[in-house]
Amino acid sequence: MTRRAASTEDRQHGRQLGVLIATQRLERGQSAPELARESSVAIDTVRSLENGRVATPTFLTIARLADALGLSLDELHAQAQQGTGAAGTVA
Repeated sequence: MTRRAASTEDRQHGRQLGVLIATQRLERGQSAPELARESSVAIDTVRSLENGRVATPTFLTIARLADALGLSLDELHAQAQQGTGAAGTVA
C-alpha cells in the first residue's frame, strides 16, 4: 500500500494537535518528561510534536498522549479541526 503525501491541511491539523497537547499538559502542571513517561512516548517525540516539528503524528502517538492526559480522541480531533488552542511553540 502506497502512502499518499500529507496535504497542507493534514500538516496543519497535526501541528494543531501538538499545540493542543502542549496546552493541556501545561494546564495540568505536567512537564514534558512526565507526560512522556506516563504515555510511553519518547520525550523527543513529545517535544517535536509540541513544537510543530512533527506535522503528521501517528495515531498511536496521539492516542497514547491523549489517554495520558485524560482526553477524548474525538474532542481532540474536533478542536484541532477548529484551530482551537494557543498558537506558537512550547518550550
